Amino acid sequence: MLKIHFLLRQPTKKGRKAIYATVRYQCQTAILYPSLCVHSNDWINKPGISKPKDIPENSDLKDNIYDYEKLIRQTHIELQRLTPGVKVPAELLKKAVYAKKLTAEVSAAVKVEKDKPVLITDFFQTMIDDSTSGKRKSQEGKQLTAATISTYETTKKHIEDYQTKQRKKYYLSGIDQKLIDGFSDYLTYHLKMAFNGTGKYMKTFRTMMNYARQLKMIGADVLIDNKVKVTHETPDNIYLTMKDIKDMWALKDFDTPLYEFVRDLLLIGCLTGLRYSDYSNLSKARIDNGFIYITQQKTQGRVTIPIHPIVKQILAKYPDGLPVAPPNQVFNRYLKEIGKRLPQLNTDFEKILTREGVPDPKTYKKYELLSSHTGRRSLATNEYLNGTPTITIMAITGHKSEKSFLAYIKADSLQHAMLLADRWKRNSDEQEGQAA
Repeated sequence: MLKIHFLLRQPTKKGRKAIYATVRYQCQTAILYPSLCVHSNDWINKPGISKPKDIPENSDLKDNIYDYEKLIRQTHIELQRLTPGVKVPAELLKKAVYAKKLTAEVSAAVKVEKDKPVLITDFFQTMIDDSTSGKRKSQEGKQLTAATISTYETTKKHIEDYQTKQRKKYYLSGIDQKLIDGFSDYLTYHLKMAFNGTGKYMKTFRTMMNYARQLKMIGADVLIDNKVKVTHETPDNIYLTMKDIKDMWALKDFDTPLYEFVRDLLLIGCLTGLRYSDYSNLSKARIDNGFIYITQQKTQGRVTIPIHPIVKQILAKYPDGLPVAPPNQVFNRYLKEIGKRLPQLNTDFEKILTREGVPDPKTYKKYELLSSHTGRRSLATNEYLNGTPTITIMAITGHKSEKSFLAYIKADSLQHAMLLADRWKRNSDEQEGQAA
């Protein structure tokens, strides 16, 4: 007799967690994942009891769990009939259940496409819903972040607007190079997006195609025959030097306490390398023995950051914890007002972005380019110029690849030349010392 229990992964931790099933019979144990998840608050996890709470939000989940248990039992019965008198291996049961579930999903998808062509915008909504519920996960098997899902929603909106402009509806079955190039041109020339903006949404379009392929809604030939070009450039941008940071820390007499708090938050970003979503919610971090331990909101990666003396002084200003941070847009607006007070940020800075396929240089005052992301860029650049090993800086910022990390380094050609000249001088001094 089969004993089937549905359990939650990491049940003691808060958040959406994957559900898995343990199937025990005849000294065999199979672990299966039904591609279901639930927030830990909506699950009962007590000794001897592991199940969804009896609340309206869990009605569909309970039905899915019931259907999956039924699938396991039916599959086991069928395997027993095929191998009478032989114990069904747990691995065989697992493979058979997965195969039947996949076949059912594929059949349903094919039937939908056959009965009624699926609009690209409707499938985008399916991808958004599956990503939000946890049914669809990242390549690492993690829950997709709110920021990623937000990009999906914006891409869907752009496609809807593109359809309106073209006075035409686009279906999964009609994806071709003409549509792909047309949508890319719409972003580039009609919306006048910079290279990175177009690249961001075309990358999401490609993600949608891959998910449609995964669900058998389109064939592999669609991805092979049609190319989605993802444009990208690394534009120049400002960062705050350590002198800038110290000068900003020395500012007094703010118009309101909020201006002072915005200044303090930016300096925390400059000296921790955290994103705004993390340093504006530093209360969620563990601060202990001179270090900040935090799980990054965007990547869910854990980082450990030493507390800089200035950060220590800032935290001491708020013994009851940091106040609630303003929205990012408000934060950025206040930053520019604060930046005006530093003479070195009232100098010109040329920023070149590619728009409509050609370089589009524009000159700004440096303070006009201050944003919440300036902090992360400043930490990476200052430590790089200070000679801190790249692998150490990446451990602090949480970057997984050197390529993505180097995009944050905003040292200009003169600073790189000075670094090389300094290294040559030190090497020469060492050789002269050895000769002596």
